[in-house]
Amino acid sequence: MLGTSMQWLKTRLVKRGPDSKLVQTALRTHARKHGYQVAFADGTIEISKQARTLIVSKSTFVQVPILLECFDLFFDCVEGRSENGSLVLDFSKPAKHRYRKDGAEFYFPSLPEEDVMGAYTEGYTPQPGDVVWDAGAHAGATSYYLAKMVGPTGKVYGFEPDANNYSYLLKNIELHSAQNIIPVKKALSGTTGTARFCMDGTMCAGITDYLVYSEEAKFETVPTITFADACAELGSVPRYVKMDIEGAEVATIESARGFLKEHPIHFAIESYHRVDGEFTYKPLERIFAEIGYRVWSSDKFGQMFTWAAPKE
Repeated sequence: MLGTSMQWLKTRLVKRGPDSKLVQTALRTHARKHGYQVAFADGTIEISKQARTLIVSKSTFVQVPILLECFDLFFDCVEGRSENGSLVLDFSKPAKHRYRKDGAEFYFPSLPEEDVMGAYTEGYTPQPGDVVWDAGAHAGATSYYLAKMVGPTGKVYGFEPDANNYSYLLKNIELHSAQNIIPVKKALSGTTGTARFCMDGTMCAGITDYLVYSEEAKFETVPTITFADACAELGSVPRYVKMDIEGAEVATIESARGFLKEHPIHFAIESYHRVDGEFTYKPLERIFAEIGYRVWSSDKFGQMFTWAAPKE
């Protein structure tokens, strides 16, 4: 009952928008509990801790609690700028950002993709010649690193239905001359057809049926496709799938039960999304176990991930 009440309260706050004094107070209070300071400026939100400041657009206010969890990860992954004795990451507008580990640069519409390739390859590392899927490709940074793994003889299919994100995916494919990345402007789902999609141009864009918070003004209709139908349409079965599709992962895997029994595939799925009051790693573990896969989940990479692999 308490959980339901808290969810109702959060939903009411979100509807008030980022300019609400009540919303701003709630976010500042939440941040202070975790050792952060939050300031609202003209069109932006500044999140600070010690000598680090993260700047995001005010329109992404719903993501502030998640940004607190990923704060250190962003600074570990992306190069910032020095400003008044602080290290600053400014994700408040579209820009090109450089990853610290190898100097690779990518255009992003707002927040960049966190570098969690260690999590994505925890269960299986794509090999040269593999066909892999990046479901929820966003701007294509993960697609790029997967493409480097599979090499020129392999293929990466990047599924990204959000129009703005998709345009950045194309931009980064061109930037890196990544000819082995094939963009797919569809959403993986439990059915083939269409669905309402929150087209907000962020990493939290998703099918509205599975989102906890979304803005109806940003809803668009996008084409959806099941796992089996996507394989038929693309003419191949992937060896490996990275999946971050904002809660639609359960319906996608559930609808593919029979197909996955016949076609062994390795999965790395971001499973911290909450659907029908339950984190998605729980039903994912049940489904994969029932179809004979080895499956395990962990939050050791900062968020909950689920990995599944065919039993040998």
